[in-house]
Parts: sequence; C-alpha cells; structure tokens
Amino acid sequence: MHDANLYYFTKFLTSSTVIYIRKGKREFIVLSQMEVERAKKESRVKDVRSTTDYGVKELIKKYQDPKRVRCELLYKILREEGVEQIEVPGNFPFFLSEGLRKKGTNITLAEGLEKVREVKSKAEIECIIRAQRACEKAMRAAIDAIKSAKIRGDSLDITSERVKFIIEHSLIDGQCATDDIIVACGKQASNPHCKGHGMLKKDASIVIDVFPYHRRGRYHADMSRTVLRGEATAEITDMYQAVLDAQNVAFDIIKAGVTGEDVHNAVCDLFEGRGYDTEMKGSKTGFIHSTGHGVGIEIHEGPSLSMGGSALRAGNVITVEPGLYYPNIGGVRVEDIVLVTAKGYKNLTKFPKQLVI
Repeated sequence: MHDANLYYFTKFLTSSTVIYIRKGKREFIVLSQMEVERAKKESRVKDVRSTTDYGVKELIKKYQDPKRVRCELLYKILREEGVEQIEVPGNFPFFLSEGLRKKGTNITLAEGLEKVREVKSKAEIECIIRAQRACEKAMRAAIDAIKSAKIRGDSLDITSERVKFIIEHSLIDGQCATDDIIVACGKQASNPHCKGHGMLKKDASIVIDVFPYHRRGRYHADMSRTVLRGEATAEITDMYQAVLDAQNVAFDIIKAGVTGEDVHNAVCDLFEGRGYDTEMKGSKTGFIHSTGHGVGIEIHEGPSLSMGGSALRAGNVITVEPGLYYPNIGGVRVEDIVLVTAKGYKNLTKFPKQLVI
C-alpha cells in the first residue's frame, strides 16, 4: 500500500497489501503472487514470500470476507514464525488489531518509526535534490508565464488555474508529480493554504507553493516564492523584507542540537519586533503557522520548527518558510529546504528571491 513507513523499510511500492515482519535481524515480506517477482528485483528486503505459500486461496474459499481473510492470513504467518507479541505502527488497521487480540496475540504500538525516517541518508538527500531541481524548473516556468502576461485593467490575462497547469506539466517533464499546487493572489494569499483560483491581479502579491515528489524515488521537495506584477505597496514591500529577514534569522541558528522551537521563537521574535502579529500571542493574522517541517517520503515529516519542536539532528532535511498574512493586504511566504549539519546547514534550494517581476 502507499504507506511511508512501509516504503521506507522495504523500498517497494505497490497498491496491493504487503505484510512486512522484522524479528531481530531477520525480515521478510509477504504479498500477492503477482507481485513476488517484481518485489524480488526492486525491494530492499531479500526474503520475499507469496501469500499463496500460506494458503490464501483456501482462506478465501473458507471465509469469503476480505477482512477476515487478511486477519487469518496474518495470524497464520505469525503462528508459523512463533510470534505471539507484535509491535505495530499507529495506522495499523483496527479490525486486524481486534482480530489478532481475540486470537491471543499481544499487540503494542511501535514508537519512533517516523523518528527513524527523519535523518536522511546520502541517497535520500540526492533524491530530494532531484525533486527540488524539477520543482525549481517548474517555478521558473510559472514565474515566466506571470511575467509575460498582459495587464488588462487591474488584472493579468492569466489565471491561477493556468499557472498551475504550467507547473504540473513542467513537473511531469522532470519525472515528478504533485497532489496539489498553490497559486494564490491578493486576498486569497492571506490564507496560507488557499489553492487559489481565477484571474491573477495587478499590484497584488502572488504566493506560489510547489511541493512535488519524484515519481521513481518517491521523495518530496518543497518551495514557495511570492511575486508581484506592477507596483508593490509599502505594506507588501515591508512584509516581504520582514519575511526574508525572518528566514535569515532562522538560517543563522539552524544546526544540530538546536531545537525546532528555538528556531520558531527566533522568527516570531523578529516579526514581533517589526510590529507584526504572531501565533505566539494567539493572533489569527500575521505569522500564523510553524516556521517549517521535515521533508522526505511524506511532504510533512518531523522534525517540526514550531512550538514544542525537538532538537535538530545532522541529516534532517527541513523547510524554512516564514510568512505573513493579512486579509486586507494579502500574503507573503518564502520557503527553502535545507540540510541540517553539525555546524549549521546547507541550502538545497538554488532559486532566487524577487518580489516585483
């Protein structure tokens, strides 16, 4: 299934059900016969078994209930392996937990699976960079389209939908895909997660947020830029400069051992020092989200740059994305992804930052 933890531990992706079991240093996967040969070639796990080996056809005939079959199959596998106690991830199906408990299996929650994924290997970092380069190419195509659009009255002759279409096609060319794209203008941009719609406006900030994943490697990238056609008001200009300065303040203190909360607090302090509202004081406008998050197989992973954020570790890949949002003005967000190192960080984002285009 499309499960981040399962993919991380097996490096195998399928829409079919996969059973992954690790017992000490021994591990194996069980899946449909139709996927066995592919799994043997693609999976990191060398011991690949078929559900046919465990009599799945007989179980289907006997129970004629897919959920019951899955439960009986898993129980049979555990019994043959001599396993009476298992640790499962938080998204383990409830019906399986209940079915196995009734059969006497002791089930506990596996702690820290997501934590293991936070520190990235060299290969993982390289895959993130590939996705990021495709992301930057798509961002360039989007900004060029906005820059070349004609101005008609107070609008540009291009829509949010058209720009998202251009981004998506560029990502496809870069062997990437995305579940969503943000191109939000004016008042829409004052809502951090508004996807955006309709004609883009002249003299208004346009927040573009692109977060693709590489189709083969499956790892994500993430980047936001804010641009504007026409003339920027003093309010937008000041907001943009404050966001850039806030990002640089975060960069200055990021390194292994510093907590995500420390980074977030530093950003909030800068904004508050400039007279902007922040979530730290319970505001519903201004800076109203975390400073950043981990990026990997999932677009949002740990660690978090937010209240309660844990200590950063060398090998974390995180976003740094301060923003300001006011309904009567618009929104501004700038986002890079960086690799945390023992002494600081390495910015994996190469795309320039420019408000007026």
